[in-house]
This record gives sequence, structure tokens and C-alpha cells, in this order.
Amino acid sequence: MTTRRTFLLAFLLTTALLAGAVTVLATQDSRDTTSRSPAPDSVAPSAVAPSAQSRTTRARSKAAGKAIMGNAWSSTWSATVPSSTAAPARALGTGRCAALYGWATARSAVPRGTASAAFTLSAPDDSPVVVRSLRIVKGRTVPAPQGQDVECVGAVDRTVGQNLDEWGELSLDAPRDVRLSRYVRPGGTTGGIVDARTLGCSCEWWIQLEVLEGGAARTVRIDDAGRPFTIASPVARIGTPADDDAQRYGAPDLALARGDGGAGADARVTNGLSVSGTRLFSGSDQEMWAVTNRKVRGLARITADLDVPGAVCERLERSLMAVGARPAAHATYAVLFADKSPDMDAETVTDISLHVERPRRLDAEPMGYGCYPDDWNLQMNTSREGATVLIDRAAQGDSDPSASSDLPVFTGEPVTYYQESARGPATDALFFGVSATGPADVEYRFTIEVTLKSRSGKVTHHTLDDAGRSFVIAARPVGDFPGQGQHLYREVGKKVG
Repeated sequence: MTTRRTFLLAFLLTTALLAGAVTVLATQDSRDTTSRSPAPDSVAPSAVAPSAQSRTTRARSKAAGKAIMGNAWSSTWSATVPSSTAAPARALGTGRCAALYGWATARSAVPRGTASAAFTLSAPDDSPVVVRSLRIVKGRTVPAPQGQDVECVGAVDRTVGQNLDEWGELSLDAPRDVRLSRYVRPGGTTGGIVDARTLGCSCEWWIQLEVLEGGAARTVRIDDAGRPFTIASPVARIGTPADDDAQRYGAPDLALARGDGGAGADARVTNGLSVSGTRLFSGSDQEMWAVTNRKVRGLARITADLDVPGAVCERLERSLMAVGARPAAHATYAVLFADKSPDMDAETVTDISLHVERPRRLDAEPMGYGCYPDDWNLQMNTSREGATVLIDRAAQGDSDPSASSDLPVFTGEPVTYYQESARGPATDALFFGVSATGPADVEYRFTIEVTLKSRSGKVTHHTLDDAGRSFVIAARPVGDFPGQGQHLYREVGKKVG
């Protein structure tokens, strides 16, 4: 019995010690677990109310936005660059809006009057999203910008898709909700463009969407990579109504700066009449020729699609124009007239001529680029050109080839104004071609001289140029085509040169 009692006592004592050890370990584990629990601002899911938990776990859609110039040929982008630095010449003129926009936005340019933004909204892979409303929200007031005013006529931002929907043209002076019911399937993406306008707000702003995601309401803010967009009240136009009207005829965009030699629109409008000159794109039935001082990089991604009719020549020409390439051999020009005066004289005639400066010889023969569109048929926009002018010193027979000259284009040509709307100007356009021949290292510079004569005897004269600089066209030797080391393409899948 003594032995049994001794064994029983030892067993009970061992059990008690084991129980104490387990209790201590459990307490220590509980403390460790407590030290590893979420902080108050990241509460564990079990502690969240059902509705809040649903909103927290299901808010997985993603939104992104960026400021853009615009999305239509009729758009105008106007901004002030808060800097004393003048816009560089390489960013001004025909086809230079992308360069001007890049230069200006890198210096924190503030849009004036109108600002555009593109955005996308992506739904989670396992849940749809329904966009219920959209609005633009006015943020804090910012000082009105002081500096260089710049403008782009025909502001189409080609860094975003051209088929994006317009979601609204909204006023920051009178904000309102745009009611929507746009369904985005799981894993799908929607997006569009919003235009914000103001007459008196110098402020920050952003886009706000109200959406249903996973059955829960959510507010989505869209800004410029975490920063609000900006806008300021409008300023006087730099471009003229005639500059605007040129866009409808396929003119390239036009980059302008106040004080670039053309001053503002008010200085280039006489009694409600404005006149503008521009070079047109080659079009689908005209060969495109251009020259540059050096090889242009990045064109291979465009010419890789030569087997797609209509996809190469225009894009190639835009890209070359954006880096300062000069048209060669032949180009089509337009003179645009726009009259907003109430006493407009409908019976007006015009004389148009080219004032050609003495030819310039380049230090080296330039790099040539050519492209034949799929519909090319040996016709060079003759359906629109009312006249063609040849610039060739030898053909003109000048005794002094270094002298400037004046070449007539139209004499006593009627200007027939047409007014599309009661609020818009009455307009007309005349088209002509310019051909240039000579040595391959020669280029010609010229201005377009326009004289208008009304029936009442009033005479006005206008000198037209490319944003303060002369128009330029490069010569091409008669019968010559790009030779070895130059680039010639045709939209039938062929790289010819």
C-alpha cells in the first residue's frame, strides 16, 4: 500500500506540473498572437461590419487618367507656361503641336478656358462594375499663371485612342452630375474623354465616378497620376477663325505662341476678316516626298504595316512633319478666308502670289523619304488645285539666280463666302500646288502674298507664313527618285528604296 500510495502521489504531482507548463505555453502563445494582430487602421476582416467588409474586399477596380490636348480636329488647346523662356522654334508651326504640348507640359503649363482628360476604368476579373454617374470636382484655388501663352489649332492628342467616347463637356463654374448606367464586364475596361470648361476659375480639379462594384457603392477619383488637373480662365486667342477653318480641309495642326511674329488673333484680324495659309497633307491620291537633315529614328514601326492600305503614308508624313522635315518636289497649299463682319462684302476678288526668297544650298545633300499611297494614280491633288506654280531658277530664266522673285498664282480670283451658321464666320478657300526643281541640296523659302479687293473699292493686303517663318519646300532634280541610302515605300507591302 505504501508503494501504491507513493506511485499515486508521484503521478498526481507529474500531472499537475504538466498542466502548469501547458498553461504557461498557452498564455505565451496568446501574447505572441496579440503582438502580431493587425493595427487599428488595418482591422482584421472578422472585426469589420458586413457592409464595410464587402466594400473593403471588393474595391479592386483600377482607374487611371492623364491630361491631353484634345481629341478632335476642331479642338483648340490653349495654355500659359509659367516661365520666362520663350517657346522654341522647333515647337512652333505646321504639324508641331505634339512638340509644343510636350515642351509646355514639361514646364507645368496650365490650360486656359478648357482642359481635357482621358481616363480608363478596369473591373476586377471576377466582378462587374456599373458606372452610375460622373462629375468634375473643383479643388483648391491656385494663382492665375503668368508667362508665355501658347496655343494649338487642331489639337488631336495621338497618344490616346482616337475612338474614345466623349463622356461630357462640363463646367467647373456650375458643376453637375452626369447620370449614367454603363456596365463593365468582369475583367473589362471602359474609358473616355472629359472636357472641363471655366470662365473664371483658376483652380485644381479632378473627375469623380460613382460606381457599383460587387454590389457595393464606391466613389472613384480620377486625376493625373495622383495629382489634380489644373485650369485657369480663358485668354485671348492666338489663332484666327481662318486658322480654325483650315482644319476642315485636312490641314495639319498649327502650333502658335503669343509674340512669335504673328502676335495674337486680334492683330491678324482686320475688321472681322482673317486670312490664313497652310500646307495640306498629301492625301490618298498623291505621292509624299520629304527631306530631313539626318535619318529619322522610329519610322520602322510605321512602315512595318505597308500591307495595310491607307495606314502608312499619312502617319509617315505626320511623323516627319513633327520633326521638321520639309516637303519636297510638290506640295498643296490652301488660302483660307473667314469674315465675321456684319457688313461683309460678298463680291470680293483676290490676287495671290508667292514671294520667293533666294534659294538656300544645304551643307550636305539631305535624307529623302517618299511614300506612294495605295490609291496613287499619278494625279497630284489636281481635283482641288486651281493653279500650280513652278519654282525653278533655270526655268524662270533669271539673270541673277540669287535674287528673290514674285510668282503669280491667282489674279482677280473671286472669293465666294459661305456661312454655315448664324454665329460662325463666312468662309471660303482657294487651293494651289507648288512644285520645286533644282539640285538636291537646294530648298526654297517663300511667303504667300494675298490682296483682297471689295466691290466698294476697299483693298486689304495679307502676308501669310508658317507661324512667323517662311514656308519651305525642297527641290528635287527632274525625273530623280530617292537613290541608294534613301527611303521609299509603297502601300502594297513594298519597301522600294
